[in-house]
Amino acid sequence: MSTKSPKEKALVRIPIERCHLYKIGSPHALAKRLGWDLNKLDDLAAYGGYKVYKHKYTGRTIEEPGAALQSLHRQLHRYLSRIEVPPYLHSAVKGRSYLSNARAHVGDGRIIKIDIAKFYQSVPQHRVMHFFRDRMKCAPDVSGLLAALICYDGHLATGSAISPLISFYAFESLFDDLANIACKYDLEITCYVDDITMSGKRASFKVLHEVRRTIFRAGLRAHKDHAFAYNSPGIVTGVVVTGQGISLPFERWKKIKNQIRLLEACEIRDDKLEIFPSLVSRLYEAAQIDPACRSKAEYYHAAWRKLKYEKMARAA
Repeated sequence: MSTKSPKEKALVRIPIERCHLYKIGSPHALAKRLGWDLNKLDDLAAYGGYKVYKHKYTGRTIEEPGAALQSLHRQLHRYLSRIEVPPYLHSAVKGRSYLSNARAHVGDGRIIKIDIAKFYQSVPQHRVMHFFRDRMKCAPDVSGLLAALICYDGHLATGSAISPLISFYAFESLFDDLANIACKYDLEITCYVDDITMSGKRASFKVLHEVRRTIFRAGLRAHKDHAFAYNSPGIVTGVVVTGQGISLPFERWKKIKNQIRLLEACEIRDDKLEIFPSLVSRLYEAAQIDPACRSKAEYYHAAWRKLKYEKMARAA
């Protein structure tokens, strides 16, 4: 099955040798190519102004670079994201998403999936350095500086714009090994950051065990493995996948309906204005899976705008 979207087919990807970051010979050459002052890069490598906090809903630790370093991370991501990538990679790739990741598994057969535990924290700084030195052919001191700029406390930062893509490149050989396992059993494989999914008629617990063992040999830990019953719906990157297509999971429908009820029961304008953003966002996201949600999203978006204008008019 082709996993390319029409949008992605229009994109032009380049060989790694043509990347803007390829074969940089010195830190001065790196600074010039990036358009940054070398002293500033050294300062950011020493102190990135990270903000570390717990995520409001998941409780996960977020390591967010300061504004200047995050800007640099986005710049580096722009360069690296133009490189040709394997068809199985769906994260941090323009034209692909968690939806294309799920759609790749629509069809007959069985779905099996497994996650890599604490993936970003398990990507050590030396692996990032090796990527720039061995794959990008940068000088050792350039590779070391780039790794220091990208990593936090010796590992990939959980809140950085570049971490999803760098995590793949740091363990590219592992993901290629997993793709070879899928090929051996004639299975479709996709990877979305730390989420690995395979599907097909020969998907089994035996394959899942082989995948787990391969991940362990790479120095990582696998968890949350699951094998869905043959030809039954499966959940892939938060989306229900069947033989006919994809649909919105019940839990997401439930959250939308609960917010609509809460909004309709609310009589205080400011409270409504707090509910609208997440409701509208959820509806527009749901519309990517179920087009019937678009009219609802547009209806509540218009109601939100109207209420904001009314508040501004009264304050004037």
